[in-house]
Amino acid sequence: MSTGTVLSGSLKDFGLVEVLQVVELGGMTGAIHLKQSQGRMGILYFNEGKLANCSEFDPSALTLGDVLQQLGMTTYHQIEQAFAQQLQDPIGKRIGERLMMMGAITEKQLNEALRMKTLWTARELSLWIDGTYEFIASQNVQKLLPHGESSLNIDVMRVTMDMVRYSDEWQELRNFLPMGIRTMLQLSPAIPYTIRFDLRSLELFTHVNLYRRIRRIATAIRRPEMEVARELGQLVQQKFLQPVYQDTTPRTNGSKMRLPDPAEKLRLENFALLDLLSRMEQEWDKRKTPMEQLAALVDFVNWTMDALAETCRANGITLDSNALLQLMHNEQVDRLGNYTFRVEQNHIDVEDFTRLCYDVMSGKMQQAEHFYNEASMLLHHLLCSLFEMINARVANPRERMENQEVWEAMFEQFSLVSSS
Repeated sequence: MSTGTVLSGSLKDFGLVEVLQVVELGGMTGAIHLKQSQGRMGILYFNEGKLANCSEFDPSALTLGDVLQQLGMTTYHQIEQAFAQQLQDPIGKRIGERLMMMGAITEKQLNEALRMKTLWTARELSLWIDGTYEFIASQNVQKLLPHGESSLNIDVMRVTMDMVRYSDEWQELRNFLPMGIRTMLQLSPAIPYTIRFDLRSLELFTHVNLYRRIRRIATAIRRPEMEVARELGQLVQQKFLQPVYQDTTPRTNGSKMRLPDPAEKLRLENFALLDLLSRMEQEWDKRKTPMEQLAALVDFVNWTMDALAETCRANGITLDSNALLQLMHNEQVDRLGNYTFRVEQNHIDVEDFTRLCYDVMSGKMQQAEHFYNEASMLLHHLLCSLFEMINARVANPRERMENQEVWEAMFEQFSLVSSS
């Protein structure tokens, strides 16, 4: 996988709109990594010059749940139910897929919401007037994208037009909402004259008291945030509301940027990948026969699940006991010919599988060779699927690429042919 920085600079000298146009003209694949001095970060992913996806690293960043509620597609309670399921199985289905399985949204609605989330996040990033940009090139955008995301392939022309309109509108709105969509509001202490408000304004006043920030208000009343921002800006202009000047500097932990609470609990930067690979490498050197090597691959799956469970515990969540079984079923690697792997508590039964290996590989040479090839490819596919799902929960794309290179080098050293 060829990666590297091919474009970088300051947003003061070269705005995000111009950077996007360069990426589009070059038909480039990779990710633009934006960073501000306060610690806030954003990433825009591209596939052959088209916008594939977009993420912002900030506790108050736009989430898919926000978009689904603001578009009136689902409710807070449905999202909380889907999120509770996801917390138990971070390598399983994403929250949008879970909402579809619940019947809360349709596939068409999910696709629309994912596109809107990408466009709304990109236009928010376009307001940055300070900070740096760095384009990280890649041959395969899927290696860069967050867990389970597919490339949306949105035309950059549409994105930049939205960015310009959004920027123009906020030039005026910032006079009343100084921190943009993150502005915190409160009711004015006193209104010097009697006035009758319409029901829409009364609803906004109620939710200002409850939620304070524009994005949270918009999500709670299930209306698009820019529509709500315009109305709140008018109420500030009329002096019925006033902005609260608060410190919006992100709180960082070293170089780690904090994500919105749902994503923060599911991120896997703390997964001890290098320790795990070192342990696998040492064990592999001890396994000399084909039978021992196949059993080692099963052990490696179990070790990976143990490391994942430990990381989940460190994040304050409990891994579902059927996570591995569900993954094997989804990847169609739960069976090997007529044999079905025994899986309990996220562990494959190594002894049962070893007995199968002994029975088959003690027979005819041709049959034994065929079994070894089929079993090693299947187990390798399972290990790769596990790794890719874990690695995709790492927020920083450069760190994901470095992990990918280390992982692939390990399998090359073990003389296993990659199936991914």
